[in-house]
Amino acid sequence: MHLMIPHASALDEAARHAFGTLPLPNLAAQLNRLTPAETWGSDELSPQPPHHVALAALRQQAEPSAAAWAVEAGPELAWALMSPVHLAVGTDGVDVLPPAALRLSESDAARFAALLHELWAASEGWHWRLLDATHWAIGHPTALDGIHAASIERVVGRPIEPWLPPSRVLRRWQNEAQMLLHEHALNAEREARGEHVINSVWIGDIGRCNGRPAGVTVDARLTEPLLNGDLAAWAEAWQRLDAGPLAQPLTSLTLCGERFARRFTTQPLSFVDKLKRRWQTPDVSAVLEAL
Repeated sequence: MHLMIPHASALDEAARHAFGTLPLPNLAAQLNRLTPAETWGSDELSPQPPHHVALAALRQQAEPSAAAWAVEAGPELAWALMSPVHLAVGTDGVDVLPPAALRLSESDAARFAALLHELWAASEGWHWRLLDATHWAIGHPTALDGIHAASIERVVGRPIEPWLPPSRVLRRWQNEAQMLLHEHALNAEREARGEHVINSVWIGDIGRCNGRPAGVTVDARLTEPLLNGDLAAWAEAWQRLDAGPLAQPLTSLTLCGERFARRFTTQPLSFVDKLKRRWQTPDVSAVLEAL
């Protein structure tokens, strides 16, 4: 099995300290047995997280298309992930709150999505899928082609300014959604309950799927706690990963951070290399920090 783990590390100092103290014996054993192979990604400012770049390479696609992968779509439509968000205005700019902060129920998500259908209407060729409460997908035969935007996973919990889309079309769609949501009855209900209003949407992860499988099992249990800034839950999820999937025989392991995704795989070893590995313990913290 080829196992991929997104958000295995982070550049935040608190996160680095968290994984620096984690006991992960099965991860250490896997790294001692496997050999470094391909590396994908560039830096933490790239619009797509490294695990998306790695998945595109494994699918033999030129660019990531996480929305199309999520809906398991064919190449007939281009897809985008649309996420309802709360933009919090502070003294240092505008931040995108983590999805968990919205406490958005499935029923309320369906109501908000139904409201937004008038902007992306079926009569104009748009297709909708509600993947979960905070991740929706919209598809179209032509309207999304050539449009690029950062993944929601890059934007969450951070100031929005560096990630604003260059596309005028996307900016117009965001403005139209904001006007539609402003002081709407659905948001009045949320405000009365003491919940964050949904005052915008984020549209990203755009592309088509070529239909080729990635041949990898993606275990994304680290994603939500890290994006929500819950390092205690992230550390607990790491330990469950170590006790579960990482305790199984693997043919390949891809660890993904904010900058790089690195694959480790089985390779023939010389007798000397086998002896070295028997007496060497891999520095798990160093491997994760390098991502």
